[in-house]
Amino acid sequence: METLSQNAAGNIEELLNQAEYLKFKDPEKAILLYEQCKANFVNKQDTMGVIIVLERLSNLYANIANYHNSYVGYWEALILAEKLNNESAKASIYNGLGWLYSFFGRKEMAEEYFNKSIKINKELLNQKPQNNQRLLDDYYALATLFRKEDELKKARVYLDSCHDLKEPAEARHFLNAELGYVLAKEQEYEKAREVLLKVKPFFENADSSYLIILYPFLGEVYKNLGNLNESEKYYLIALDISKTFKSHLDLIPNIYEDLSEVYYLKGQFEHAYEVMQESKLLNEKQFGSRSQHNQRLLEIKDTYRIEMERQDQLIKEQRLKFLEQQHQINELQSYILTGTIAFLIILGFIIYRFLRTRYKAEKRLLQQKQQLEIQKAEEVLLVKNKELTTSALQAIEKEELLIETKEELLKQKKNPNPSEINKIIKKIDRSASLSWEEFELRFLAVNQEFYNKLKKQYPNLSQNDHKLCALIKLNFSSKDMAKLLGITVESVHTSRYRIRKKMDLDRSINLEDFIANL
Repeated sequence: METLSQNAAGNIEELLNQAEYLKFKDPEKAILLYEQCKANFVNKQDTMGVIIVLERLSNLYANIANYHNSYVGYWEALILAEKLNNESAKASIYNGLGWLYSFFGRKEMAEEYFNKSIKINKELLNQKPQNNQRLLDDYYALATLFRKEDELKKARVYLDSCHDLKEPAEARHFLNAELGYVLAKEQEYEKAREVLLKVKPFFENADSSYLIILYPFLGEVYKNLGNLNESEKYYLIALDISKTFKSHLDLIPNIYEDLSEVYYLKGQFEHAYEVMQESKLLNEKQFGSRSQHNQRLLEIKDTYRIEMERQDQLIKEQRLKFLEQQHQINELQSYILTGTIAFLIILGFIIYRFLRTRYKAEKRLLQQKQQLEIQKAEEVLLVKNKELTTSALQAIEKEELLIETKEELLKQKKNPNPSEINKIIKKIDRSASLSWEEFELRFLAVNQEFYNKLKKQYPNLSQNDHKLCALIKLNFSSKDMAKLLGITVESVHTSRYRIRKKMDLDRSINLEDFIANL
């Protein structure tokens, strides 16, 4: 004990690890170590440390079939976890209580506590993504519970849930072993044997205490396959291992009972009777009402429930006093609040009506202003387009006059001085070019956006194409275009065709309508 105290004072973490190592090999020594750790945490007022030790100690008591101490330890840990409001600790304790109730065949209670643990662990995962090992443990526990209760469909559902969580490699061996147990329950003995033999090497090397669970299932499988010698072997090995590893002691009565059946089938009736008697003695010791460990468990009151009810009652009394003191103040506050709300509603309604009326007036004014601007712009555009049309017609008349003059001069070319006549002709050509430039400037002043769109959308159009597009937009006929541009009507048609081609227009599209909408 002195050595334990020195170790505890020196390094509690090392002491805990030593207890964990010894819990299945030397449970009594492990219990002493856990108690030393608990005392140290109590002295340091480390409540979380006390909870951790209580939980591990309760787990150890459950494995060595000391269910009373396990029960008391879990409830003591749960009360402390409630005081700390530590959800993670509560979930872990709920899981332990679920296992404890499952050992007693209290399926409803076990399922309730496993589901409580699942609910908390899901909430913790939603709040902060982390390792989902605890949720995996809960699903695995429910799969085991339903397998024990022969609800095999539910067991498979929870096994699937475990796989959905992408379990780590080590956990996969436990899940495969559980699958083998389910297959055995489903009487798929060949498949069960294949699965169990596949996982057996892992547990033989990594966790020998688990063989106390695995080997009896192999014994059952071989018994149902008619290989009684192999079945007997696995049952006996499991019992030998249980003497080395003080774990899963709740299963030992069942192992003796199944071994008794094997001896009976082999015709070894006396041996079968002896083993069956051993099974009954162990079962009575662990679960019977006369058990020294379990007599107090059956009589114990729900410590956790009583403590929580006491705390709730205290809170209710304090709350009642507070409400009595605040009653009159709350009434006054409610009157003031009601009056304030009514005033704010009326004020809000008045402001709303004012803003709504103002908004409608401004909206009407803006609409009228926009309509006037649109109307004015349309009128200006109409006037300017009329001016353009007039200018264009004047240019046409001037062009016709110049052409006539040009023709007369050509007729007189034989007798008069040819150089003078040529000068007159050049002058006339220059006048025609200036007339077009004057028209183009006026057109651009009114339809600048049209030219911009034309150049942007169809950059491959030439300057002559632009002229023709401008005349098309003003609804000039092909004949007037020819006169204004100084080309033939056939050339106008050819130019129109080239423009359609450059614009990649379908035959169904009217060129005049298309250009008018640009």
